[in-house]
Amino acid sequence: MSFSELELDPTIEQAIIQLGFKEPTEIQTQGIPVLMDGEDLLASAPTGTGKTLSFCAPAVQHILDRDEASTNAPKALILAPTRELARQIFNLVKELLIHTRIQPQLIVGGTPYGMQQQQLSEDCDILVATPGRLKELDDKQWLDLSDVSYFVIDEADRMLDMGFADTITALVKELPKERQTAMLSATLDGDKLGQLADKIFKQTPEAIQINDSTRTIPSQIKQIAYRVDDDAHKEAIVKHLLKQEGVQQALLFVSNRDHVDVWVNKIRALHIMCSGLHGVMKQGDRSEHMKQMQKGRLQVLVATDVAARGIDLPEINTVINLRLPQKSDSYVHRAGRASRDGNEGTCISLIDSTDLAMMEKIQRYMQSPIKFGRIEGLEAKTKVRSPATKSKKKKAPKLDKKALKAAATAEEKKQRKIQRKINLQKMKKALKD
Repeated sequence: MSFSELELDPTIEQAIIQLGFKEPTEIQTQGIPVLMDGEDLLASAPTGTGKTLSFCAPAVQHILDRDEASTNAPKALILAPTRELARQIFNLVKELLIHTRIQPQLIVGGTPYGMQQQQLSEDCDILVATPGRLKELDDKQWLDLSDVSYFVIDEADRMLDMGFADTITALVKELPKERQTAMLSATLDGDKLGQLADKIFKQTPEAIQINDSTRTIPSQIKQIAYRVDDDAHKEAIVKHLLKQEGVQQALLFVSNRDHVDVWVNKIRALHIMCSGLHGVMKQGDRSEHMKQMQKGRLQVLVATDVAARGIDLPEINTVINLRLPQKSDSYVHRAGRASRDGNEGTCISLIDSTDLAMMEKIQRYMQSPIKFGRIEGLEAKTKVRSPATKSKKKKAPKLDKKALKAAATAEEKKQRKIQRKINLQKMKKALKD
């Protein structure tokens, strides 16, 4: 299937082509038509599969279909859990709007309130925001959400982990009942997620699950582990790995912010351009580090798990776990940073004796092994067998390529467009009432 078969406005299709996307991914092929038809959507997809475009393109189409003058009351609202992810979404939205007059705005924490009050007084068709700051501005009555007819919650599972359930519920109460809603999550399992879905959806959504996203790492990402004896041994291996020709940019994960500074200093001592990123850093500093990575002035970024989601640095092709995370799904999200847009990448884990139990849990969670490697001259003195998984690897469900390639007939397309206009007219009437 091509993007031209998804019935997007020519201005959107042109912008997508200019972004370098050649054909839609599976989540885009399945998700975009659902949202284009005005249906609610509940979906999960692995990191790096293009899910952001799957809800951003229909958001732009929705605004074009409404065909109304811009005001300071947004017509589409997209919530993201972190500042980095919100900026990533906002940047994509801006690229999609390049051939239109649609106005986007970004609201995240770390920006002065006065500046954001000014933003909210300006024209805004699509608002991308983090829930905490948006709720604060809503409490100040600086925000008008009464005209929102397209609502997206991205990375809902992460929202719940960060304690935003009540905040989201409160914001949803400010939205019109007649609206289109999409919620995307790394998993569709869990009571909390189900409870949130019950509160935000007014009708049963179309459910799409692309593989088992919390447990699947894209095949283009190579996973390997190295046994380490102590910190000195770990440092020697890191030095060796970062000197390899294939490393474009690397993202190193540590367990807490104190370790960020320690490892930044160690890597700088190797004469490698490096910086750090953690949760308590000032927004201006965080943004500057990201810009330096994007411009290629830094080779290495050392981070806590706050960076595991939302970072969009396509030149990163190597992830190194200096310490395994304490949650199996966090490992999957970390590994996903090693590949963007289907490019090859490597996720390396440095394992000492305290990591072995967690490594076994991760392998059971993914139902696939992480193989141990060997670096000549840097072998661990204490040998350890690779922990074996207790269950066989699940085969990914086969994609029905024929079904995906089957184009809708001209008559079907015509009827769908007519129905979309009817649905939109009903929604606009409900908003006016």
